[in-house]
Amino acid sequence: MDLLEFRERYINEDIKAEAVNTVRYPVDVFIENAEDILKNDYSLLSEISPCFYEFTKGTRAYKNMRIDAAYLDLTSNTLNLMFADFNDGEVKNITNEFINNKSALLINFFENTLKGFFANGEPADPAVQLARDIRVNAKSIYKLHLFIISTDRLSKVVKTLNLDDYVHAGQTFKVDLDVLDIEAIYRSKLAGFQKEDIIINCEDFGVEGIPCLKADIETDQYESYLAIVPGSFLAEIYKKHSSSLLEANVRSFLKFNGGVNKGIRGTILNEKSRFFTYNNGISTTAKEVETIMHPQKGMLITSFKDLQIINGGQTTATLAATNIKYNADLSGIYVQMKLTVLKDSDPDLIRNIATYANSQNKVKTADLNSSHPFYVLMEEYSRKLYAPLASGQIVQTLWFFERARGQYEQPMMQMTKKQCDDYKLVRPKDKKFTLTDLSKYINASEMMPHYVSWGGEVNAAHFHNNMVKQWNKDKTVYNELFYKELIAKKILFAYIERIISDQEWYQERRAYRPQLVAYTFAKLVQEAKKLKKELNYKQIWEKQAVPDVFEDEIAGIGKLIFDVIYDESRSTANIETYCKKEECWTIVSKKSYSLGEEFTSVLISQSDRQIEEVRAKKDQKFDNGIMDEVGIFTKGSAYWESLIARGLAQDVLTRGEAEMLKAAVNYCNGIYAQLSKYQLREIVRIQAKLKENMIE
Repeated sequence: MDLLEFRERYINEDIKAEAVNTVRYPVDVFIENAEDILKNDYSLLSEISPCFYEFTKGTRAYKNMRIDAAYLDLTSNTLNLMFADFNDGEVKNITNEFINNKSALLINFFENTLKGFFANGEPADPAVQLARDIRVNAKSIYKLHLFIISTDRLSKVVKTLNLDDYVHAGQTFKVDLDVLDIEAIYRSKLAGFQKEDIIINCEDFGVEGIPCLKADIETDQYESYLAIVPGSFLAEIYKKHSSSLLEANVRSFLKFNGGVNKGIRGTILNEKSRFFTYNNGISTTAKEVETIMHPQKGMLITSFKDLQIINGGQTTATLAATNIKYNADLSGIYVQMKLTVLKDSDPDLIRNIATYANSQNKVKTADLNSSHPFYVLMEEYSRKLYAPLASGQIVQTLWFFERARGQYEQPMMQMTKKQCDDYKLVRPKDKKFTLTDLSKYINASEMMPHYVSWGGEVNAAHFHNNMVKQWNKDKTVYNELFYKELIAKKILFAYIERIISDQEWYQERRAYRPQLVAYTFAKLVQEAKKLKKELNYKQIWEKQAVPDVFEDEIAGIGKLIFDVIYDESRSTANIETYCKKEECWTIVSKKSYSLGEEFTSVLISQSDRQIEEVRAKKDQKFDNGIMDEVGIFTKGSAYWESLIARGLAQDVLTRGEAEMLKAAVNYCNGIYAQLSKYQLREIVRIQAKLKENMIE
């Protein structure tokens, strides 16, 4: 598929069709799609939210301006501003003049904000709320990161995207610019696509090199270093690259808990000579490093390729923030760093390093591991469980869980148009969902809309933590029924989106739809539970549609949520921030609402639901037993003998447990024809125990 073919399909199917399905403007869908690519493919963006504002009657006091999306990311001291150019006609060239004009409009928004343009604006307007946050936190902003997204193509004449610093009232703001054009979007969909590695040359940040000791450890997987890093160096590389330096778990932790640690900040400002003693240091990984031997200083690291902070993100963010806001002198501050240089890109090793680096912290971050057996199980169901035929359908389809990025799109990049059409006939684009989507549906249905309001990584982290606890306690709850109900929740979530989008009270403002949808879903579930009833997800799965009687209830509850979040007496002025607080859900949950008789007639009793769950768990236990037995056999007797030997040598196994594992050896060698249910359960338990002790 060439670029122009891809562009036509992207505009018509990915953007316009999705806009129709979700009752949105195409440009809003384009912004959401571009955000996903900038965050997950290019690692250029931490967060951004739709926030349209345009002013075209420029005066001496206030210039013309426009933004389509924005986000003030205080964890990286960055203001993200986006201009969206959605052209569904013939492809055009993006010129230097176009870039300069649109960049100026974005910067003018920032300038007008600082000058007080929005001082008397409508308090609930997202642009006004953003402007207020900018003015309150102006001293903490280091950088303006501008994004121009377009369905056109960047001209070959455009060689650089460098913009001058912006100065206002004596404060200097760095300005970065990135353009996501249709070619960059196309590249991100190709098989084998990899983002460009970040190269950090120490000299570029005023440091000859980082003094280090190389650990004398021979391994074909990694090299290890211990280093002493100047605090000023950490602050400067973070100001330059911000969240791109942070491993995914660290990013989600900082978003939820805030980037600045008051204790670390206090040490920087008041006791910086003791910083090295007080601070635990940071743990990092890199793909490559370059070193030199200095005659006086010994070994120095002079450059890093793809440096990632896996523990110590808050230390790094606080150093940068304190330097920016308080102009703190970081000279004399040093941080100990453990660095692992990975010889091969091994996601499991990186994940384990991150997990164990954080294992002694009071705060545990979620291991967003898409290869966890739960996600693999959901993927398996999504490839084999065809949905029932909906009204008017003639071809059964699959709901496609994209466990790993690119699973849905990349096969089509190598197909002919006919093959693509056949592929999408069975796997329609609107039936694709991701790990973050899954987390959104589940947490909304579990009455945690405040977590859903955090979006992406943070919400997924909360879901993952809860899922792992349940998996370790009793994984049989994750079964075929669970998957079918998950799909029903996706169908209901999309239905709520459409109903809310059609309401006059929403169309007047067209803001905070994700929050309204999540809270409406949660409140609907809560009201059913008050009657000791449950939503009939089985019926939604079987019909592949939501009963019409849901419409009035969703509209009514949606208006209730709307009134709560727009209530001027709310404790937090910023509505987006307010929706992230459990306090908001507490207020919503206490609001009275009466479900209509027609609606309650389609609900099911909690006892009926429990009967279905028990039956599904029994079926899953049987399936798990078969899978466990197959898994034990395929490992082979040598594997189990190795576990026995190492487990006994390290005093992890009892004699009784070792004897139980010998049953696995005998089964693999054909001595036993089969294993009992008790043996299967015990072998799996002992294997998990050994894994916890790093024996696997």
